[in-house]
Formats: sequence, C-alpha cells, structure tokens
Amino acid sequence: MKKICILVLSLIVATVVHAQRIQVVDTDGLPIAAVCVTNERGALVGSTDGEGWLNDAKGIKHLYFSHVAFRDMEVNIDTIPSLSVVMQDENFQLGELEVKPKELLYVQTYFRCVYVCDEGPIYFRAGVVDNTYEIAKKKISTKTRSVSKGVNGFMRFVLSTLVGHYIDDWAGIDSLTYYKKILKDVDKGNLFIAQDQSGRRIVSDTISVLGYIDDDMKAGKRTTNFDRWAYKDHKEATERAAKEARTGKKQKEKKKNLNANHGYYEVYNIDENGKSRIDDLVMKQILVSGHFERTDQDYIILLETYTIERDYIDKKEFKQTRKENKVDMDINELRRLEQNHHIPPLAPNLKAAVDELFKKDLD
Repeated sequence: MKKICILVLSLIVATVVHAQRIQVVDTDGLPIAAVCVTNERGALVGSTDGEGWLNDAKGIKHLYFSHVAFRDMEVNIDTIPSLSVVMQDENFQLGELEVKPKELLYVQTYFRCVYVCDEGPIYFRAGVVDNTYEIAKKKISTKTRSVSKGVNGFMRFVLSTLVGHYIDDWAGIDSLTYYKKILKDVDKGNLFIAQDQSGRRIVSDTISVLGYIDDDMKAGKRTTNFDRWAYKDHKEATERAAKEARTGKKQKEKKKNLNANHGYYEVYNIDENGKSRIDDLVMKQILVSGHFERTDQDYIILLETYTIERDYIDKKEFKQTRKENKVDMDINELRRLEQNHHIPPLAPNLKAAVDELFKKDLD
C-alpha cells in the first residue's frame, strides 16, 4: 500500500511538473523564440527556447509574455488549452521613404532595454540613436541620447559602465543584416540552410537548429530569428575537437552556462526581389539570458529597437536635425516619443515596475 501511495504521488508530481511547460506560437502555429516571461511584479520567470518552449512556469498562474514583434500578453495558465499561448503580431510599420540624391542616409532608432532578475527589473535604459550612413564611403556614424535608472545609484553606475555602451551599440542600425551574416557562414560551410513545409528557411550547424529565416513576400518583410549563443558554443566545441585531433592533446573545455541564451531577432522590409537597404530595418530584439552563480539568480537583458525616422539628407540638413534633437532625455520624454511614433508600450507589469525605478522623477 505504501508503494502504491508513493507511485500515485509521483504521478501527480510528474503531471504538475509537465503542466508548467508552455509553448508560445504565432497565429500560424509557428514557435516564437526569445519571448521574455515575467510575473505580475515584473520578476523573471524565464524565456522561450528555439522551439518556443518555456520549460518551467514555476507554478505561477498569471504570466506576462513580451516580444518586440508581438503584442504583449497576460495569461492565466489555468485557462489556456493544451498549455499553448498564441501571440498576435504587433504590426509595427515603417513609413514610406523617398530616395533622394543626397550624401547621407539618416535613420533614427528608438530603443529600450530592461534588465530583469528573479526580483524584478533592476536596470532600465532607453533613448534614441541618430544614425547617419555616408553613402559614398559606406560608413555608419551614431550619436546616442539616453536615460538610465537602476534600483539604486550604485547599480545604475555599475551596469551603465559594464553594459551601457554595448546597449547603445546594439540599438543602432547595422551595415550588415544578420541575415547576410548567416549567409556568409553558409558560404563558408559553417552553417546550413534547408526549407520546411511552411516556407521558412531553417538555419542549422552540424549539431542542431539555430534559427529561422522567413520571407513574407506578401507583407514585404523578412524575419531572421537566430540563437547566437548556441552557435558560438557549437563552434567552440568543433574547434576544440579539431585541435585535439591535430595536436593529440586534450584541450580544456570552457565551463558552459546551461541557462544562457543569446537570441537575435530582426525584421527588415524587402522588395519584390527580396532585397533590403540599411534603412529598411523595422525592428530588432536581442535577448541575453543567464545565471549568476554568486547570487543564484537568473537574469534577462531584453533590448528592443524600432526605426522611427528616416530620410536622405545633406550635411547641412543633418546639422539642423542634430540641433533640433537636443532634447534632454527623461522618462516623460521617452513616453512622448513612444506615443508619437506608435511604439508598443512595455507590458503593463514591466511598465509598473520600471515606473517604480523612476518614481521620484514621475512625482
């Protein structure tokens, strides 16, 4: 009888554990990777993997799902069928751009970054990047105006020093889309591309699937979704094995962070030939996740970037634009920017938690 009771309890526990595994998909049923999942207080629950799975909801009933390209969702997991969450497209759009015979291409991007741990947001950074692309020299220059806030002054100083300049760099436009970076590795034989039944191109190495490239010709958009951490990890393992074979010596293996992820997601407008320009960036997201062993806490850095202005201008016009843009960044100015450019707001739970960081500024 005791053995039967233990078996029944084991089955109940196994069922509960299984019930905490949730898959996040789009309206076509395709998995969404790098979705940030938080609770009502804005504290971290986890992020979805390459197949859209949140592997542990930690027994939390009310979950918030955030992703740059989809509408934020609040979900009671007791009410969702088959433990599957369907996120709707955000449908953020770029305005039309007239190509002019000018020396500079001007692209202004808006970004926000929230650093979330098990206790909630501990750091927030947001602002605008004035990007100029000198067409003749094929050179990008950037100027960033931002505001940041931490749970305290020390935290703000440390994180701004350690990751602030990386965030500012990631928030600008790129001279080479990630799609083209992937194709370069395909040409070198480091990556492989195959097409699935839905028409997506599957990107993989010799070990596993690393991401997807989806061309929606009807909407004129290309979406690239790629796990940079897994690729780096696999590449290092391959290089280590090759060196061992070449030298006959055992190489030291780097300590792996099993909770780490570095998801990259970008959306570009494309023409009927599948081509895009630098200014065709619609939005991008970088999600970096990991685990602090010292404090035994998981963390996520979620960075979202949107293109809000673009034009062909000369240097005189750019000088005037820079002059007009000299507005001090604060939380109220950021909110106005979001409203004026129809940028989707943060999920309500994250927004409330970030407001707590800026409470003195808002009072």
